[in-house]
Amino acid sequence: MDDPGGLTPRIASRRLDTVDLEALAVGQRGPFVWLDSALPAGAPPGARDRARWSVLAPCDGPFATRFRHQRRRAVLDVPSAATTWFGPTRSEDRPAFAVLADLLARMPTLDEPFPGFGFALGWVGFLGYELGRESGGADRTAAAHPDAELWFVDRAVVVRDDGAAWALALVSDAEPAASSANRSWLASVTASGAVLGGADRATGLPSGVAATGRVTRAAHEHAVDACRAEIRDGNAFQVCLTTVFTLPAPGLEARLGPGGDPQLDEYLRMRAADPVPFGAYLRLGPLRVASRSPERFLRVAADGAVLAEPIKGTRRRVTDPAADAAVRAELAVSVKDRAENVMIVDLMRNDLLRTALPGSVHVDRLCDVETYASVHQMVSTIGARLPAGTSRADVVRAAFPPGSMTGAPKTSAMRIADRLEGAPRGVYSGAIGYFSASGAVDLSVVIRTLVTVVGPAGAAFSRTLGAGGAVTWSSVAADEATEVETKTRSVLGSLGAVAHW
Repeated sequence: MDDPGGLTPRIASRRLDTVDLEALAVGQRGPFVWLDSALPAGAPPGARDRARWSVLAPCDGPFATRFRHQRRRAVLDVPSAATTWFGPTRSEDRPAFAVLADLLARMPTLDEPFPGFGFALGWVGFLGYELGRESGGADRTAAAHPDAELWFVDRAVVVRDDGAAWALALVSDAEPAASSANRSWLASVTASGAVLGGADRATGLPSGVAATGRVTRAAHEHAVDACRAEIRDGNAFQVCLTTVFTLPAPGLEARLGPGGDPQLDEYLRMRAADPVPFGAYLRLGPLRVASRSPERFLRVAADGAVLAEPIKGTRRRVTDPAADAAVRAELAVSVKDRAENVMIVDLMRNDLLRTALPGSVHVDRLCDVETYASVHQMVSTIGARLPAGTSRADVVRAAFPPGSMTGAPKTSAMRIADRLEGAPRGVYSGAIGYFSASGAVDLSVVIRTLVTVVGPAGAAFSRTLGAGGAVTWSSVAADEATEVETKTRSVLGSLGAVAHW
């Protein structure tokens, strides 16, 4: 709807000369979502489109609306300025994707502020893995935080990869007070030296701190063999088996950075060590999410073009250039890794077919190898096109959770993994990103991600890092365990920690 209830919403913008995104993040005092894109040196030219824009969206504007889904209930906190769109503050006993579909249908339609840039304000946040129960997954809920949390944001700073930056804010003739507040925010962001200058950084963990595995390495290897037995019996072709490592938090309060958020300071260390196209930092109430993901889940353009880019196949980089090139070459021809990747490509083709125009699903590239700071990874690209009017929530639900984090066939693989893992994954293995008021969507797969839940006094009482890998019939248990360790290094290494299990 372009003008619900007589409102005339639009985006006001201001060009910014320079933006220090780190300082801008540190300067936030309330909840915010930072979608943080970068590429390592030597990244392939085709990867640039994935890392062209970064978005930092405060969740404290006059129209800002919170949607969270916890214990199978949807809770909506709606300010008075946004009730014409989203209705009153309320709690609903409804599935998350059904509520999201309604919210997207009621959201004001806004034009993209720049050609090719899909984000025109809208809903930002995360969808946790346990929402997979709405599409056939195990009936679990995340324990310490919501299964999903999204905010309708009416303010954002966006930065292009060449350094050009803009501040965006929602204004409406029907809400003069709220619009005036957003125009004042635009002026303050433009003029503020505090958020556009440098910032001090807190120190990280002491070197060599152990991140303790939920299970032992031997137990994980036993679970790999159990997956192989399921595959032998015809119950799956591939199972994504994961585990969790817990980081200690001694003295965390004493390491508060200038923004009062030591987890943000740790994210800045990760960011410096490992440039990725789908990094993110979320501060949502007691939840902190620090993600260094290289993987896109789904992108939907405003015109209905869909793109999925699953990753399957990982190798740790080595310091010697010749040896590193050999590692990369070995991954490129690995029969096992190519089989893993092709299985997920087929799965995602099937997921997209549920909502795409018949005949529009196609594979643009298959099993390309891309290089990042700590790993080489095998990536494929699947495209499709949606019929006009298709709900973006329906598209995401049909493909959720990301196939690279489930295995194939999806429902059977998820049930096997759930039984063997014995615990919810939470934010990990879900998706982070945005549902734009332009109709565009861009979501990453939540991997390489540290999730912290903060207690009432500010001390962390839960700090976890998920890691896993795809198990096929040709998997070797010891190799799968080593791959899990490899995938922890991009996060743990930047914090001075090591996996111990």
